[in-house]
Amino acid sequence: MTVTLPAVFESFVRQKIATGLYQNADEVVEESLGLMRQQERWKMAASAKIDEGLQDMVEGRFLTSTESMADMEAFKANWRAKA
Repeated sequence: MTVTLPAVFESFVRQKIATGLYQNADEVVEESLGLMRQQERWKMAASAKIDEGLQDMVEGRFLTSTESMADMEAFKANWRAKA
């Protein structure tokens, strides 16, 4: 596969190679695509968690603001006790 990059990205790739962390453009592109894949997975997982939270709210599984604040205070007190 051959890919043509805009000049700004070609320059960026060259800079990365010049640091010595990458031996060639293939390595730079490979790591970039790996990071893009990670980002996609993170977005999918976050979206699933949001959907889960929304479903919990629809089904009445949530804390009131008072319950939530009490929960957080207990969490902080526990965390401080361990520190």
